[in-house]
Amino acid sequence: MATEPGPASRKLRILCLHGYLQNAEVFRGRIGSLRKGLKSRADFFFVDAPHLAQGEEAEIRAAGGSGDHPRAWWTWEDLDETKRPSKAAKYSGWKASVDVLEAALTEQPYDGILGFSQGATAAALFLAGQKNGTTTSALKFAILVSGFLPRDSSYAELLREGQVSIPTLFVHGSADDLVMPERGRELQATFSEGSTTLLEHPGAHFVPTCTGAVKQQIVQFLDRI
Repeated sequence: MATEPGPASRKLRILCLHGYLQNAEVFRGRIGSLRKGLKSRADFFFVDAPHLAQGEEAEIRAAGGSGDHPRAWWTWEDLDETKRPSKAAKYSGWKASVDVLEAALTEQPYDGILGFSQGATAAALFLAGQKNGTTTSALKFAILVSGFLPRDSSYAELLREGQVSIPTLFVHGSADDLVMPERGRELQATFSEGSTTLLEHPGAHFVPTCTGAVKQQIVQFLDRI
């Protein structure tokens, strides 16, 4: 697990879940602006998903010599013609991800969880497991960037039953054409009423730069924890 060092006793400790076609080290690099912008308030810790990412694009990236193979929080079937995982109708392998996250949270405590794209949905599923009594962590908040409600109905039902109630900041780009904003709103609607805040930025499918109004809203959210 890659870590970002700092005096954790005075800062929030945030466990970070990467997106599909990423891994912990790649995601750490991708959110450099967020880490820098919040360096006085939070320490960030990164964990790898348990599954190797599937498909031709994953193989191309792995062959590029950039490090570990891209990873995923679940495997899937029934992709439509776009071949995008967010379009899959049937997931499997979630239990392996629960085990990875439980192990990380057993090793050391965290205050909150941050996820991007598939990692945001994975974080939401894990939190729903807390509410359903199937996981044992005590996370206090979440930041979910470009997440989506699973198309697999059994996974979607886990979220609806979980009714996650911890303070959660949803972040989504209005120009995101990989995970459309309405899919983020569908995920947000499974959380308990009054527990969520939406930060919408004008960009696409990425964690926005932590400056200006974006930084202000994130800081305000963290100040309420």
